[in-house]
Amino acid sequence: MSALIATDLGKAYRRYQRPIDSLKELILRRQYHEQFWALQGANFRCEKGEALGVVGDNGAGKSTLLKLLAGTMRPTHGELEINGRVSAILELGSGFHPDFTGLENINLGCAVLGLSAEETAAKIDEIIAFSELADFIDQPVKTYSSGMFVRLAFSVVTSVDPDILVVDEALSVGDQHFQKKSMDRMIAFREQGKSLVFCSHSLYHVKELCERAIWLEHGQIKAYGSATDVIEAYSDHIRMQNRVSVPVTAESESSAEVEDVSRPLVASIFSAEWVDAPKNEEGNIVYKTHDYFAIKVLAEVSASLSLDDVHIGIVIKRNDGVDCYGTSTVMEGVKLFHLKEDIYGVVYEIEKLALLSGNYVLDIWLIDATSVHIYDSILSGYPFAVRQGSSEVGMTYLQHEWKPVHE
Repeated sequence: MSALIATDLGKAYRRYQRPIDSLKELILRRQYHEQFWALQGANFRCEKGEALGVVGDNGAGKSTLLKLLAGTMRPTHGELEINGRVSAILELGSGFHPDFTGLENINLGCAVLGLSAEETAAKIDEIIAFSELADFIDQPVKTYSSGMFVRLAFSVVTSVDPDILVVDEALSVGDQHFQKKSMDRMIAFREQGKSLVFCSHSLYHVKELCERAIWLEHGQIKAYGSATDVIEAYSDHIRMQNRVSVPVTAESESSAEVEDVSRPLVASIFSAEWVDAPKNEEGNIVYKTHDYFAIKVLAEVSASLSLDDVHIGIVIKRNDGVDCYGTSTVMEGVKLFHLKEDIYGVVYEIEKLALLSGNYVLDIWLIDATSVHIYDSILSGYPFAVRQGSSEVGMTYLQHEWKPVHE
């Protein structure tokens, strides 16, 4: 039996030109609104033990779909079959009373999710421990930061042992440490045979965490299938939207755009530097096709984190955003090597660089053993060029040979 089955699911809203029109419609019994379909004709299912991703542009209908799944909204059309208890974290702070303390909101949230007073009392210590908010649990939640809101909300909704967990983008405001805890709990939740619906603008997380995905566009399902296929199709769509690209400057080998200037609590990229990189007269790095290529990446890892849970990933990208090749130490079963104190790293090398002429950059990722959580990253950094001495066309040289034709 599937956990979720949506059949021709749709939700329409009434749109009024002026606020008073809704009152006029009520009194005069005449229509003053136009109907807007935020979601229409959605057909999909989520199996038990499966993670289903939801992606799409802003305004595509994602929030409406999640509210329908969470039961906070009823569909205008179609059927939604839900088999099991649903728990959801949607808009930041939804379901919390700002004047109540964290503890009072725990009791309120658990009651809304169907727990009795005795069941709630048995869960409180676990919820507080996971949220790490013991020092603030007796303070009104209106004094909480957005990250503290998320900690409390996620701790509540995942503690009630739901059969289906619906998670919106709200987790993105949490700090790195709690994001990893949350990802680990969602992975464990899925491995227990529970179902997960995960909506995010982070296509990497959707691809790594989910088996299948939905791409919504203008309230309709544009694509539905394996997460890899859907994410690749949606990525192509994004690239088409961003056809006017921003050129990457090649000022120096150390220039890089760091995604987050504040370092994570447990692991961060310490440094990345080229190894024996050839330079032209202007000081820019320029390889020839089939040259030796290497970059040394070091990570700073705190003693509280297992080294088995820290890995480095590298993606070579053309300057128009096309991914040429990417891999990671977790994919290939390689552990980071100890250099000194809390510094670990690897040298990523390619004996013969097969790229053809073009301008390229690197994405460098520091990830955990699941490849889902990102500790740190350097995006579109370390620019380099490749020049070939032959006339082949394309992105990469493919080893080949020509053979005679035989009858």
